[in-house]
Amino acid sequence: MLLSGRIQSFQSFLMGVMLVFAVGCVKQTVETEELPPPKPPAPMVRKKPAPKPVMKKEMDVTEAERRRKRAAFKLSLAKFENDLVYFDFDKSEIRSDMRAILDTKARFLQEYPSLRVQIEGHCDERGTVEYNIALGHRRSQSSKDYLASLGVKASRVDTVSYGEERPADSRSNEAGWAKNRRAKFNIIGGIPAEMN
Repeated sequence: MLLSGRIQSFQSFLMGVMLVFAVGCVKQTVETEELPPPKPPAPMVRKKPAPKPVMKKEMDVTEAERRRKRAAFKLSLAKFENDLVYFDFDKSEIRSDMRAILDTKARFLQEYPSLRVQIEGHCDERGTVEYNIALGHRRSQSSKDYLASLGVKASRVDTVSYGEERPADSRSNEAGWAKNRRAKFNIIGGIPAEMN
């Protein structure tokens, strides 16, 4: 009997546990109100980036503008090299009628500060070779000094004298000699890359 009492109490205990378990698992119904179906997501619209502000830079110059600038530079360069400064017989002072040519050359050199120039001094055939070399030097130097007085750095200008060695005109008369008494200007470096 003791055993049957124990079995009965174990059965009662087991029933209680099952009852507690069953009550805890009872399905509870919750009333919910019906919600409308969710809206479909809006289609993804890619926004275009705002246009960047247009800023004109030197590099944004059109090809037509570049060609125009190069052509203008080449014309100015040719004029610079082809316009000669002439001197009176046995003189190295700048003549008053030659100052405008040198003024134009100075403006060109100031517009393009990277340019380097060489000034050749020339003479006619009269006089000794040594005298004419010295006179040619004085002519190229007076041209350089004039450019420096207008603001061109002297360090950008080289001088050389050819005396009577390179005549522009081979005639031995006043017309030929007048063409040979000159200073010639050559660009020897510093041409901006965008002008080539």
